[in-house]
Amino acid sequence: MAPAKVNQEVIIAFTSKEWDGRAAKQVPNMFVGFIVIGYVLGLILMIFIAPLRSFNALSLFAVVTSVLFTALAISGERSRQQKFLSGVAATINTTILELTGNPQDQLPLAKVEDLVTHGQRIPLLVNGVSGLQLTALRETPPQPPQFIKKDQRIVSTAPDAVVTTRVVITITPPEYGITSFDKLLAAAHTAT
Repeated sequence: MAPAKVNQEVIIAFTSKEWDGRAAKQVPNMFVGFIVIGYVLGLILMIFIAPLRSFNALSLFAVVTSVLFTALAISGERSRQQKFLSGVAATINTTILELTGNPQDQLPLAKVEDLVTHGQRIPLLVNGVSGLQLTALRETPPQPPQFIKKDQRIVSTAPDAVVTTRVVITITPPEYGITSFDKLLAAAHTAT
């Protein structure tokens, strides 16, 4: 008996620039940048607001401004990433519903986040027959390291690699009744 043919179909693909699950990855840089902006803004406001004319008040103003702006920036990035992940979850759940016909097989947002973050394998049934598996594959293209000369020594600086995540459905027909599984899968796929 010939081994079963395994097919993989990509449901959705995205890069780490679109979603990486880390909304607060640049917090220190943002905080320092916003402190500088806070000092500049404080120096300008110092002309009109007399209490800002002391160094302590100006420093307090810069730190408070930096904290507020950093919190707003992180909140906005988190909101953007959650919206993108919700769209990914909707696409995955639509495909699951088309293939299995069972609304209970759809994944909540937390499960989709675990799937794309950790690359779990989720088995699915088509009318009680196993053979579908949902998987997230992450791949980083190889990038040559960049070297810079610093104080008579060579330091390697590798740029942030863009990771591509593909959510795929793996179709493995069971060893028994391969033709009936193909017909069942085709019927489930065309029924919607």
